[in-house]
Amino acid sequence: MIQLNEFEKKLFETFSLSDRDARRLARVVDDLSIVTGMDAAEIFDFLRFGVEEEFEELKRDYHWERFRIRIQKKLKKTNT
Repeated sequence: MIQLNEFEKKLFETFSLSDRDARRLARVVDDLSIVTGMDAAEIFDFLRFGVEEEFEELKRDYHWERFRIRIQKKLKKTNT
């Protein structure tokens, strides 16, 4: 089992992810934080309530880059 930090554990538990996917999602959140200027907690809240469709698509195709881009587009719309 991979050792997860506290934020990764939160992602792991909230979204029922594998250890590896929790780490990947944490990296996506870090990337989004840099691009949008939002902090990780704000993005986490958005993920919980605003991206159900994107998570479903990720489960089907496991394409993390497309997942990040789609969320980034949604976040940029809410920031403007």
